[in-house]
Amino acid sequence: SRIPHKQILDFRSLKDQVYRELANPDQVAGRKCTSLPTLNTILQGHRRGELTIITGPTGIGKTSIISQLSLDYCMQGVNTLWGSFEINNVRLVKKMMSQFAVKDLEHSLDEFEDFATKFSQLPMYFMKFFGSSGMDEVMDAMDYAVYVYDVEHVVLDNLQFMTSGQGRGFERFEFLDASIEKFRKFASLRNVHITLVIHPRKEDENRALSTSSVFGTAKATQEADNVLIIQKGKFTRYLEVTKNRFSGRLGKIPYRFDPETNKIYERTPREMDELRKNFKKTHTEQIL
Repeated sequence: SRIPHKQILDFRSLKDQVYRELANPDQVAGRKCTSLPTLNTILQGHRRGELTIITGPTGIGKTSIISQLSLDYCMQGVNTLWGSFEINNVRLVKKMMSQFAVKDLEHSLDEFEDFATKFSQLPMYFMKFFGSSGMDEVMDAMDYAVYVYDVEHVVLDNLQFMTSGQGRGFERFEFLDASIEKFRKFASLRNVHITLVIHPRKEDENRALSTSSVFGTAKATQEADNVLIIQKGKFTRYLEVTKNRFSGRLGKIPYRFDPETNKIYERTPREMDELRKNFKKTHTEQIL
């Protein structure tokens, strides 16, 4: 008889798992997003073991959107670890609490304690790192959180701030690639979902960003399971999925931002029709 190799399988070893995925497609697809239903249509769900990269122009609201999505999943019981390297944790949580309360708590301070009590019950944790941080220390904190707090979603915002001042010239790109490779490996081995924010490279502001716009080499988008880009459209902003390894489906989600709650809301087809009409009317008047 053949001597088995530990890295080689036959179909019999995979049969039961294949059947479970066929019999339970919703479970395999992952956790559904309640605040952006179209994201479920495209990505199918939020799954463990994946690496998602989010990018977008400076000031477009990347942190607000990621905060909203992470809070959405956390409120469904997904234990979450945040690494906010660009804005301090107090400002981040202040934003999250407005999203959680669905109101501007600055104008409802009498309700703060009530919402704070409810928010504290969420399985949400925060790393103390800020700005440039040692990769080994960050990875160690992530590993501890997975082991002790059973964290299944890690948010890192963002790669440039976390690695600033580490590496020069070509060494800088090599360091970024090595970091992304570590995150990819961590997501797979620890079976957690990592959401990584990466700023785009400098490009023409009048052109939409693409997968190749992500700063660094092609390593980041090659390793990623999902790539989400926050875009500035002609008459509205939209979230675009440009890579989806799970199902291959791509798409755009037009949205409006509510500054009172720091949340985004999908635009309806009727809203989009009105925006198009207003845009065409304004454009025509400018020509005349």
